[in-house]
Amino acid sequence: MHLKKGLYAYEIDIDSLITDIKKDDWHSCLSIYGGTEGIKSDELTDALINIVENKMLNWRFRIRAIQLLGESLKPKALGFLEKILNDPFLNHDCPAIKWNAVVALGNFVKDQKAADILLDVAKFEDNPVVREAIVKSMGKVGSSKAVPFLISILSDKSFAIRISAIKALAEIRDQRAFPYLKNIADNDNDPLIKNEAIIALERFSRG
Repeated sequence: MHLKKGLYAYEIDIDSLITDIKKDDWHSCLSIYGGTEGIKSDELTDALINIVENKMLNWRFRIRAIQLLGESLKPKALGFLEKILNDPFLNHDCPAIKWNAVVALGNFVKDQKAADILLDVAKFEDNPVVREAIVKSMGKVGSSKAVPFLISILSDKSFAIRISAIKALAEIRDQRAFPYLKNIADNDNDPLIKNEAIIALERFSRG
């Protein structure tokens, strides 16, 4: 039994959930828990948090639970994703765990708390792959709070960070970024960077 009495709002059988998350077709097993709506139930959110906190479980399966927490869009899931990124006993300084938590935050579109979490994490994260994911998620969340930070990294030494920052600013389309993108489009020495800035400016013109 995966659920104990009631639709997808029942108490979740943790052992059965772990078994399902370990399967190759793990994502398709969610229909057992109520599909998309089931992911958004408080009971499943609690069960997924339990799995992430289970240090005896292989990190690959814990990451699957992190991905599902991002899909839930529950405030409790958002708070726990923040905890993952700030607690070394949960993330083990593992880039894969942090990367997935950051990507999960990108699902919280227009959520100001998600934007704040990403900005806080950006202050101390030095792994280049995780940093790039942070920037991309800022664009997906789409909060203007991220604009000053994104402008500040347009001159980053990393090509990937610069490209991601331009794309994120194009997603947000805050007018404060326009002159900076225009300067890159007109003057940058890298043709790929210039082209990305031109594409971003075209998005601004479309409104």
